[in-house]
Amino acid sequence: MAPFTLRWGIIATGGISTRFSQDLLVNPATRNANDVTHAIAAVGSRSTESAQKFLDKLKQSDGPSAWGVKNGVLENAKACGSYDEVFSDPNVDAVYIGTPHTFHYENAKAALQAGKHVLCEKPFTFDVSELDELIALAKEKKLFLMEAVWTRFHPIAYAVQDVLKSGRLGKVHRMFADFSMNFEPDTRPDSNRMIDPKQGGGSLLDMGPYPSVWAMLALHQHPDNKDKNPRVVSSYQRIYPRSGVDAMSHWIVDWKDFAQCRCLTDMTTSGYTDATAVISCEEGDLIIPYPPWRPESFHIVPHPADEPQGKITKRETHEYKVAEGGGMHYEADEVARCVRDGKTESERMPLAESRITQVWLDDVRKAGDTVLKNGVPK
Repeated sequence: MAPFTLRWGIIATGGISTRFSQDLLVNPATRNANDVTHAIAAVGSRSTESAQKFLDKLKQSDGPSAWGVKNGVLENAKACGSYDEVFSDPNVDAVYIGTPHTFHYENAKAALQAGKHVLCEKPFTFDVSELDELIALAKEKKLFLMEAVWTRFHPIAYAVQDVLKSGRLGKVHRMFADFSMNFEPDTRPDSNRMIDPKQGGGSLLDMGPYPSVWAMLALHQHPDNKDKNPRVVSSYQRIYPRSGVDAMSHWIVDWKDFAQCRCLTDMTTSGYTDATAVISCEEGDLIIPYPPWRPESFHIVPHPADEPQGKITKRETHEYKVAEGGGMHYEADEVARCVRDGKTESERMPLAESRITQVWLDDVRKAGDTVLKNGVPK
C-alpha cells in the first residue's frame, strides 16, 4: 500500500517555519516512517514575493532536505500573499502555524474555521481561555489540533519514559527542569520579541514549554501518577526592568501523593550543560544534558558515595540520536498518521496535557509582575 501523503500549508516564513519545512523534505525512510509522507502545498506570507522567496530557498536545500526537492515534495507548492489564501486552498489538508506566539490563537482559529487540521507552535496560545476556544472549535468541526511540542516525539523521549516506567530506578521522588541561556537582553532592541511585552516577551512563554515537556513526560505520564490536574504551588519572577517582561521565572508543580518538579527559565544566564533535567529516584538518578529541546543522550547515575546506595552502582550513558534532519519531522509524521486515521488529537500529545501546561504559564504570570492582557502590561 502506498504511504499516506499529508499536504501542508505553511504559515509564516521565519526561522521556525524554515526548519519545519526543511524537515518535511527529508526522506521518511531515514526514520523508518514508511507509512506516511509529506507535501508542501502552499506557503503564506505578507506578500506573494516573500512566500516565493521562501519556496525558492527551499528548492535550493542540500543535505537530507535535498531528497524532497528531487522527489516532488515542493512540486505543486503555491506562494500565497496572505494566510487566508492558504486557509482557503483546497489542496491544503493541514496548516503549520509558525507565527509569533501572540498570533497563534487568531491564526489557528482562522485555519480551523476554514476546515483545516492544525499543528500550532508552542506556546499554544497566550492564555488558557484562548486555548479552550480552539479546542472547542476543533471538536465542533471534527478537525485535528495539536501543539507542536516536537521533543515529545524524539527517540530519547520514549527511551527516558521506558526507563522510568520499568521500575529499574524505583520510585520517583522529585525533578528539576531548567531552560536557561544567556540571551544578552541588554544588547537587543526594544522591538525584539524576547524584550517586547506586546509580543509576549520574556523567558516564560518562549522557554517555559521545554521544562514543562520533560515534567509532563517524566512525571505526569508516569504510571504511578494518579493526579490528572497538577498545579503550580509556588512561583517567582525576576523582572527585566527595561520593558517589564520576566528575565527569569521559577515555579514548582506538585502531583499530589507522587512527586514535584521545580521548573526554571532564564534569559540572562547560561544553563548547566551537563544537566538540563534531573529526575531523582529511589535507586539512582536520571540526568538529561542540555539542550532541553533536542538532547540525544541521558545518564543514569548512582547516589553520592556518602549516602545510602540504591541498586544503581555505576554511571551509564545512553544515546538516542535524532534521525536525518532537524527532528521536527517526527511530529509531522504524527499529524499525518492521526489525520489518516481520522483522529482529532494525538495520544502522545493530547490537548488535555497542552491545557495543563498552559494553566501553569498563566498561573506564573498572574502571580508575578508580568500579568499581561493582549500583550500589554497590566
